[in-house]
Amino acid sequence: MKSFVTVLFVIYLLYLCESQGISARTPVFVLKGEDLLLNVTKDDVLQDVFSFSWKFKENLKVLTVNPGNTPNVFPDYTGRIEFLVNNFSVKLKNLQEADSGVYTAVVTKLSGEETEAAKYKIKVQDRASLPLLTVSSVSRSSPSCSFSVTCSSQDSHINSTFTCDTRTCSQEGGERSEGIPDTFLQVHLSSRSIICNHSNHVSWTSDTIIITNIQDVCPKYVPPKPDPVPIILGVFFTILILAIIGVVLWCLRMRRTSKRVIIENTIYDTAQFVAPARTQDPTDDEASAPYLSSTYAMVGPHTGPPAPTETRNTAPLESVYAQVKNTTPGP
Repeated sequence: MKSFVTVLFVIYLLYLCESQGISARTPVFVLKGEDLLLNVTKDDVLQDVFSFSWKFKENLKVLTVNPGNTPNVFPDYTGRIEFLVNNFSVKLKNLQEADSGVYTAVVTKLSGEETEAAKYKIKVQDRASLPLLTVSSVSRSSPSCSFSVTCSSQDSHINSTFTCDTRTCSQEGGERSEGIPDTFLQVHLSSRSIICNHSNHVSWTSDTIIITNIQDVCPKYVPPKPDPVPIILGVFFTILILAIIGVVLWCLRMRRTSKRVIIENTIYDTAQFVAPARTQDPTDDEASAPYLSSTYAMVGPHTGPPAPTETRNTAPLESVYAQVKNTTPGP
């Protein structure tokens, strides 16, 4: 395919050289370092010639010649030009980018009239640089894969997206191309090959990605792993909440236990009986009188709920002393 495109460029160049004539509306593109033959296309103006000259950019002379004499080549073109005496054509050798411009053949008649015999607009171009084709991004979902490629040169770049499955590939939006003056970038799909072309009017180069297997471009599909952060946070906060609940319950239990211990360890004072003073009968036998214990000594602390407060008539409690009968010793 490369040789076929090269042949087309050569044919196109020859066609331009043959068809330019007096009009220079369409430029002639020449590869840098190559030679170019400039023909005189109007033979009828070569009658009654007094002098003939080739000019560059209207005011710089390349050479001048009088019929039958040796041509005079100007210093800037010494060794870089070949003159064909029989038809007044010239061959420019080893053209450089600085040689780009308009070349004009001027015939001066014996009558002093000047006529243009040929005119060429020359554009010298360097060889197109080798482009770079890279895969810039990949997005895969089973069983297909989408990816973007970037085709870049020294002057510009172009992006395109492709989708491939296990059998075929397709280009989103079809063939993509972009051009800056006299330079072109193109990305297209051919069978299972992605081709990036970089060309100008005199040459072209390309870079290719051949997709024999989808794994060549797309990594093996792996289902996305769950994000561990939410799981870790969930477990952490669950443990934290349970720990807080446990601490609260433990504190409540300890508080209740502490209150119970304080109540159980409280020592109540024992009521002491004080017998009221009485007049002792000298006839009483003090030793024979029984010891009377106080009723208050048997009363413990009240542990039940407090009794309701109400007004009631309560008969005076009989003192235990009322039950003690004074026994008068017999005679």
